[in-house]
Amino acid sequence: MSGLAQLEHLIPLLDDESPVVQEALQREFTNMRRDLPERLKHFSRPLSTEEERHVGRLLEPARRAELEETWMRWRWLENPHAQLEEGIAQVSAYLNGWRTQAGDLAPRLDALAEEAFREGGRMDARELSEWLFAMRDGTVRFRGNSKAYYQASNSNLFWVLDTGLGNPISLCCLYRLLGHRFGLDIQGCNFPGHFLARVELKGRNWLVDCFNRGRFMLASDVARHHPAANPALEDVIRQPASVDQILLRILRNLDEACERTDNLPLRHLMRRLAAKLMDDQA
Repeated sequence: MSGLAQLEHLIPLLDDESPVVQEALQREFTNMRRDLPERLKHFSRPLSTEEERHVGRLLEPARRAELEETWMRWRWLENPHAQLEEGIAQVSAYLNGWRTQAGDLAPRLDALAEEAFREGGRMDARELSEWLFAMRDGTVRFRGNSKAYYQASNSNLFWVLDTGLGNPISLCCLYRLLGHRFGLDIQGCNFPGHFLARVELKGRNWLVDCFNRGRFMLASDVARHHPAANPALEDVIRQPASVDQILLRILRNLDEACERTDNLPLRHLMRRLAAKLMDDQA
């Protein structure tokens, strides 16, 4: 049976209450999950909201198992930028739903980098920050989601790219990954309570608040004058955040977001990913 003919046969059965039918549907959709989005492009009609929900339910166990099985593969990539992008792509693709694959993130970032280059040429770190986060003609491309700061979607880079909204760490990661495509060395700063980007520009170290319009602050000033200033904070500012620190912080943000919404299955999954990462550090 061709793929389209198979779908024409299966989709009308999605709301069938028979456990035997549901088990068979889960098996069939799981087997075709890799190319299911492409097959549906050629289907006779768009899926309804309810059909989308049913497909997501059937695919959820396989998607969850696959994420847990492949989670630490980012560790073996060639450089920290590639590792960070892969780790974020895996988590973001899972959060974004069954139509999204981790491999979909790189083309989205490439397209954004090409747009930035067309409009601004080969920008430095400050110019790229302004292109991404500064207000121009009454609009801004990306900004902090202050109205829904704790929602889980802020940690989904696909959602950030679609909506222009994010939390401090997702916006900093977007800045870093885009900067890497410009040949810029943008790092993270694991600042307590509010993740920041970290750049060197004209011989000086700067911290960049991507959540608040990409504001540049001299790292030395922050180290001296922040209310929480102490030797430990100076060490945090001096040392770039590692990939492990960034991914753990993303997972902990998701843990907190899930606690606030009583989403226990997702919370437990994020905790298992965090545990795998910490076990790998040992």
